[in-house]
Order: sequence, then C-alpha cells, then structure tokens
Amino acid sequence: MTFRPPGLRFGIDLVEAALAERQFLRIVDDYPSLYAGPHVRNAIRRYELLWLPLLARHATCTNNWSSTLNVAAPLDIAWVWHVHMLSPVDYQRDCNQIVSTRLDHNILIGEQRQRGLVRARALWEELYPEEPFEVDLTAPVSNTPHFESRFEYDVEAACARQRVFNYQVSLPHYADKKFLTKAVERYKLHLYLKQQNPQTFFVPCYDFDLIWHAHQVNPAIYTEDTTKILGKLFNHNDSVNDRKPGSKLSKAETVTREKWGNLGHQFAVNGAMFRGEPPLCATTPKESIDYSCHAAFEYTVDVTTLEVEGLPKPKTYTVKIDVVNGPRVLKVQVRGPTARLTKSNGVLARFTYKKKKREILRVRIKQHGTCSCFTHLMDESAECSEDLIGEVASYINRKRTRFGWESNVVPQPETHELTVAENLIVRFTTVVQSHRPDEYEFTVLPKEDFTPVREAASILSSPALFLSPFSLNQTLASSEMSLHPISDFWGQEAFTCRVMHSAELLFSSVEVINPVGDVVSTAHLLRGNVLPTKEQVDQPHDLCCTLDEAAGERAMLIRGSKDWGICIGKWKGVVKGLPGIPGIAPSERSPGVKGKPGVKGQPGYLNIEFFSVSGAQEWKVVQNHGENFKVPLSEKEIVYVNLRTGVISFPSEVTAVPESIALGFSIAVLHLLCQPNPSSGVTDYTRPSAMVSSQKDKPRRICCEELMLVVAAGFYGTTVPSNAYIKHQLGGACGGCGGCGGCGGCGGCGGCASGGGCGSCGGCGGCGSCDGCGGFGGCAISGGCAIGGGCGSGGGSGGEEKVDKSFKSDLRSLKSLSLWTYLNGQPVTSPHRLVVEHPKYRLLGQRLDSYWEHAEYGCITY
Repeated sequence: MTFRPPGLRFGIDLVEAALAERQFLRIVDDYPSLYAGPHVRNAIRRYELLWLPLLARHATCTNNWSSTLNVAAPLDIAWVWHVHMLSPVDYQRDCNQIVSTRLDHNILIGEQRQRGLVRARALWEELYPEEPFEVDLTAPVSNTPHFESRFEYDVEAACARQRVFNYQVSLPHYADKKFLTKAVERYKLHLYLKQQNPQTFFVPCYDFDLIWHAHQVNPAIYTEDTTKILGKLFNHNDSVNDRKPGSKLSKAETVTREKWGNLGHQFAVNGAMFRGEPPLCATTPKESIDYSCHAAFEYTVDVTTLEVEGLPKPKTYTVKIDVVNGPRVLKVQVRGPTARLTKSNGVLARFTYKKKKREILRVRIKQHGTCSCFTHLMDESAECSEDLIGEVASYINRKRTRFGWESNVVPQPETHELTVAENLIVRFTTVVQSHRPDEYEFTVLPKEDFTPVREAASILSSPALFLSPFSLNQTLASSEMSLHPISDFWGQEAFTCRVMHSAELLFSSVEVINPVGDVVSTAHLLRGNVLPTKEQVDQPHDLCCTLDEAAGERAMLIRGSKDWGICIGKWKGVVKGLPGIPGIAPSERSPGVKGKPGVKGQPGYLNIEFFSVSGAQEWKVVQNHGENFKVPLSEKEIVYVNLRTGVISFPSEVTAVPESIALGFSIAVLHLLCQPNPSSGVTDYTRPSAMVSSQKDKPRRICCEELMLVVAAGFYGTTVPSNAYIKHQLGGACGGCGGCGGCGGCGGCGGCASGGGCGSCGGCGGCGSCDGCGGFGGCAISGGCAIGGGCGSGGGSGGEEKVDKSFKSDLRSLKSLSLWTYLNGQPVTSPHRLVVEHPKYRLLGQRLDSYWEHAEYGCITY
C-alpha cells in the first residue's frame, strides 16, 4: 500500500509558484553572462550595496519580515537575489548582517513584473541617480568600482551551479500542471522523510527540486512552512554535485531510494532525471554566423542593350526573350535589316536568375504578318549556354574567411552573342545588379569505415552532456566513430560530421564541425528517463514532448548553442508475410474448400516526430514518403531530408543551418536504431549491415546500403545500440542510468520485453549511478511468474531456460531484503552482487560478471 504523508500544508500554491519560477528561469537563460564572469560580480555589487538597502528603506515589517512586494528588480539583480535565496540559512544571515532585517520576496512575471519595474525604477533613480537602473547584459562590463562582498555565502559560485539546474528543468513538461501536481506530492514525501530522519541527507529528483526552489524564493512562507513541519528552517545545499560512484551524492542517493521504497514509492520517475551538463557557453552571446555563402543564389539581372543583325527584309519583327518554363524577360519590335535598342534609364528588362535551377534563356524572332519564326535556345549551343551561366557566376568574387565564403557583387556588363540563323545574329548585354541566398543544398559524402575508439569522452565535444554519469566512468567501453565530409551547393566542403556509437553505453551522437574545427551543432541519443510518458502529463500532443521506449521509440536531442529540437523515431507498418492456403477441389463427397490468399509482407517505415524546443515549444507535423522527409520548422522554413541521395536542403529563410544538418543526420541514426530485425539467424545485433545481409533473399526488404545518409549514420558500424540489440541481448527496453535531481541520481524504470525478453528476465530496471538497486523490471508478453525482472526487484516473465527451484526461491526472497543486507559478514548493495557473492551460486559468477559491466541498465539475466 502506498504511503501518503499526513497533514502537510503550504502557505502558497506551489504549482503556480513553480510555473512562475520556470518562466523566470527561461528569461535568465537568454543571458549566459548571468552564469559567470564580470556581469555576475557587478550584479552582486548592485544587489548588496544598492538593492538591499533600497528595499529595507521602503519596506514594511510584518512578523519579523520586511516586505516590498510591489517592486521588481532589474534582471541582473533579480537573478543573484534568486540564487541567494536558494540557501535559506545563508540568505537570512546575510540580510541581517547587511540591512539588519530579513527581506521577503515573490516572483513577479508578465505585466506584474513590468509594473513592478516602473515603480522600482522611480525609487532607484531618486536614490542612485549616478547608477543605471538596468544594464546591458550583452555588452562588456566597464567602469565598475572595486568591490568586495560582505556576504558569507559565495553567490558567484552558486550562480554558476544554477546553470546546470536551469538546463534540467527547461524541457516543456516542467510547465505541465499534471506533472507539477505529482511533483508537489513527491515534495511532501521528501519533507516527511526528512521529518522522520532529521540527520539523514536526502537527495531530490528534478521534478520536486523545482517545487523546492519555488518554495524557497518565497522566504517568509518557506520559513514558516518548514519550521512547522520540521521544527526548524530546512536548509538547501546545492553545492553537493559530484556524481561519481562512492561520492557523498552517490551514497545519499542509495539511502534515499531505499527510504522511498520502504514507503512503497518509486524515487525515480521518467522526466525528472539528470540529463547531462550543458556545454559551457560564452558569457556574452556570440554574433550569429552568416552561412549564406553556402547557398545557391538568386540573381537580379538587367538587360541593357539589344542588337539584331542580318534580318532578311526591312520589315517589322518581334523579338522575344523568355526564361524556359518561366517568365518572359523581354518582348520588343525591331525593324530590319539591323536594329539596336536601348532605353534612357539604361534598362530594357529586368529578371531573376536562379543558380539552383540553372535557368535557360530562349530567344525568338518572328516576322509580322507571316508564319516564319526564327527560334534559338541558348542551351542549344553548349558554348552559349555555359557562357551565360558561367559569366553570371564569374561576377562573384568568393573569398575564404574564418567561417566560410564572402561574396561581393561587382556589376559589370557582359555581351552575349547568338547565331539564330544563317547571317542572323542577336546580341544582348546583361548586368548582374544584386544577389540573395535562394536555397541551401548540402550533400553528405559517406565514409563506410568506422574507427574503434578507446574512450569516447576524450573525443566528444560535450561528454558530460552526451554520456550519463555512470558512462563517463566506463573508460574501457567499446565505441567507434566516423567522419563524413558535407559539401555545399558549390561543391565546396562546408562542414564535417562526426558520428559516434557505443552499444555498451547505449549511446549515439552526431557533431557538425565547421571548416576551422569548431563544433557548431550536435545531436545525441536521449536516455529513456529524461522525457515523461504520455500518462504523466496533461497535454502530450500539444505542449509536452513524451517518449515511450517500451513501444520502440527512440529520441535524439539536437542542439546549437542551446537545445533546438527533439527528433523521435518509431518503426511502423510492419506486416509479417503469410503463405496462402490452397483450396480443395470439390468432389462427389465434398463441396470443396475455397483457398485463402496469402498476405504480402511489408517492411514498414520510419515514422518521425519533431518537437521544437527553441522558441515556441511545440510539435511540428513531419511528412515522409519512403526515404524522403519534410520537416516544417515554420511556414517558410522547411527542411528536406533525402536518405537515398544524402541531400539535406532547405530555403534561405532557415537560419539554423548546422542544426538542420544535425536534424538530417538524426533521422538517419533513428532509421538504424528503430528498424526491426529478425530474431532468428542473427547474433550480432549491433551491426546493422549484418542484420540486413541475413534478409537479402527477402524481395520487399529495405536496401539500407543504398541510402547514403543511413550509411553515413552507421550502417556499417559494429557498435550501434539498435532496438534489436536492446530486445534480443538486453532483454527489452531498459531504463537508463539516472542522475538525481539537483543533487543525486536514480535508476530509470524498466520497460517490457516482448516475447519473453531475454531468458527469464523481462525489461530491465535502470541502475542508479551509485550501485544502488535498479527500478522494477518489465514483464514479457509470454511466460509466467519468474525469478526477478532485470536488475530491479520487480518480477519479469518466465523464460525457457531452466533454473534450479531453490535458486528461484532464494532470488524471490531478494524482494524482502533491504539495500544494506549483510551476507557472510560483507555488505551487499544490490541483488546483482548478492547472487555473485553467494557461495552456493559461485559457478554462476563468471556468467553474471559478463553482464556486470551493463549494470547501469540492469541487464542481468539468469
């Protein structure tokens, strides 16, 4: 029976407070200078020397708290004030020391904040006329006086730590009321455990850590509430963030999960777990990089003169110049035998020329009153056709710069001469006036070879983001990588893409690198506990990104300087072929039986969903036709991905160029990970090419070896963490390695294996980052009650492998053992080690040890 903490009430609506908290954090995150550097130090000066005295001067005192709740601080001060309050004991001590009172606070957002800023500005300018009320957080700090803080709490270091917290709660489900309501209930349990175990250090998950933060930034209410519950002010320590095995955080996580389990609650929940550390960014935003030099151009061209020589008669003729399959450029009348036309403004006609379409001009001359017609297509003469196209391109002076190409248009006339008929010559002069980017077209040049990598973390640009805390310590885990050139429309190498895979670490990544070696966008496989399930949120199809790994979904997170989008893949439409049943001819004794036609097998297709994280957080409707995908970022911004040709293209309105390339690669990686493969005849499920080879005799198979982008994504790799690998070698969908909320880790919940999973286990519960007990194991579709699911304490399904009855009995008894059971005088911290260390089952040690390296994902089978 699930325990519910009795009688815990709060003086504020914590769901609404958390929504306001997250909205404020999103504003802060737009200014990376608030996390570290001179802007932080200047903000602390302004907060300590100016803001706190201003508040104390205009505050009213109630119940030993000074309150000025109708004013809002400028963003730099609001941020350091916010961070200061997240250490409640230090905040109250420092306030008393600086202004001899405790200052209350609440978060103002929207119109309330704007009105509060107006009031605060008036008070500020009256008191500090020489100090600007707001500062430009995108510009360098200058002319600041020397300052040494009197605070005992290191606010500057805390600002840097909060960068990681803000990243964890930035996904949209942290603004879902159903998710937050559940988080409030979990926060109550957190407080109850502290009430019952006052000397124990408990760690939170990020869902109720957000609730905890929202509670603390209302310091008067927080002090009153926690004092009633715990008998004193509940302090918050965010400086404990070392997630290595054996650390204080790791040990506290084990104890926390044990205590939660004793009350019938699961500590780890999907969507609330550590998702890696964001890369360090510049303290001031970088100028956006102009990638337009890689695009095909559209030119504006003027026709300035037209000459015709050799007309057969001194009569009137009509000259037409058209773009083939396009608009008319010029239509004029001339009189033979020779004519020359110009205009006073210097322009006979103006048209646009698209380099991407390689448009062709057609010249026609027709005599009035007759049916005779002289026609010439400029493409009929290779020399003339290439002359126009080549001359237009030659007007562009393209110079190599640090980030690409620089284009300067120098208008100059070019005369084109065409022989339309014998002795009939047409000359016209063109001038290219301007150009603009028209469309990007990038082609991936795949390399088949993948190189083994001894330590992935030493090569990745952001290992702490891509890899779980447990995986970062697996220095001997096998992985591999490959580098693929990417050419632009002009045939120049614009980027290089580094693709890495590791089946052992359940890890895949894509890094897009510019010509000078900077990683400009990335994509990596998300662990299953990072996103919630549809059941955890109110609006899964509108505002929240959800994931169902047990149903075969996999997700890639795409980043530029910040999170940009989440690409989710799932294989659909598979139909197993069935042979027909022949009919039986009628006879004198039987009317016969009509035959039954067979069912054609269908290999299915990759279904892609895309959730935009940057800007408006929402789903985008992806269209796919075979190996072609169309991803609309907005009405005019559409990314086209062709897996067969390896071409990723999009209009010039798309500014997120490297991220769009990473999106194309993400679709290709998901094609490898999600594609189902047969369970018979194949033993190497980490090699997509080997699995496809086993199906070469199937007439309707997907020829992945012909899909250039899929080849680049790892078709010939040997350590690809495919769904087939998870199903057949890891026993079903597995929970990822967790990391706890602001201060700890926890195991993910295991999924469900189909068809009996692996031996006697179903899907595996995830193991936490501190050798703790994993989550509950999944259950397979077939089989009865079994000895234990995955590495967790839940039961999986029965398998075909026979196990000694006494062995089963002993394993079932593990359910009742606490995490700190002692066996033969030695402490045992998980069911894995209990079985390995048990003398009775020493013979199983070697087999279990072979799975021990996968303990992060709970992949132990018996």
